[in-house]
Amino acid sequence: MMSSPEQNAENAAVEKSRPHELPWFLESNIIRWALAGLILVLLWVIIAFFSRSTIIEVLEAFIILSTEGDSGGFVLADHAAQSLFIVTVGFCVAVATAVPLGIAMGRYSIADSVFGPVVEATRPIPPIAWIPLSLLIFTSLLSAQVFIIWIGAFFPILINTTTGVKRTEPVHIDVAKTFGASESRILTSVVIPSAAPEMFAGMRIGFGIGWMCLVAAEMIGSNKGLGYLIWTMQQVGWTGAVIASMLVIGLIGFLVSYVLLMVEKRLLRWRQGVAV
Repeated sequence: MMSSPEQNAENAAVEKSRPHELPWFLESNIIRWALAGLILVLLWVIIAFFSRSTIIEVLEAFIILSTEGDSGGFVLADHAAQSLFIVTVGFCVAVATAVPLGIAMGRYSIADSVFGPVVEATRPIPPIAWIPLSLLIFTSLLSAQVFIIWIGAFFPILINTTTGVKRTEPVHIDVAKTFGASESRILTSVVIPSAAPEMFAGMRIGFGIGWMCLVAAEMIGSNKGLGYLIWTMQQVGWTGAVIASMLVIGLIGFLVSYVLLMVEKRLLRWRQGVAV
């Protein structure tokens, strides 16, 4: 029996909706982690070739920094805790300001018309370009660093939130209005859940940018932190310590991004396609 065009279209839609099957050699988690490890080893070979460092030198530097510390008496954990504290404060401030503004700009045209031009005019300015101005504005170095983190994390969260709200299906809002839902109920029950995946994506991107901005800010003015540690070790010519600090920065960024992704998967269980 020949299939009708409607049946062919339906079958094509079903096939398209099915998840793509992975090659047989990528089905095992062990093989995936092995491939990731192989890529890291290749990256290390490239870095070692240009920096003329060995894995032994990096391990020795890591152990010395973790136990004895630097010239100021701060161990590696102190620097990591300082950097993580500052970036967490700045990131939380960015979330608290970007999410409400993004919802307002995505939902209400008047808010978009008022704040949109301001956002588009300031968004292209690199966060690092704000460092000299922040040092002049804020008397506290900590406040200046938090401000840089806020600048770096604010715009990705804002743009993603605004985009997610605008992508809310109008039919869902119309159905809620048909059942007599108030504007606040529409926001909390329809708009925000619909935009939640984009919000979380913006948070992960924002944290990554804020983390990079903090390291740059610490290189310019600070007495503790991973960025400060890298800059200090470069001044004394200790390449192993520089690479060890860079690896700690990458590890912390990976762990935080992974935690945010796990939170996203737990809170948004209805969403398909969230992959680690």
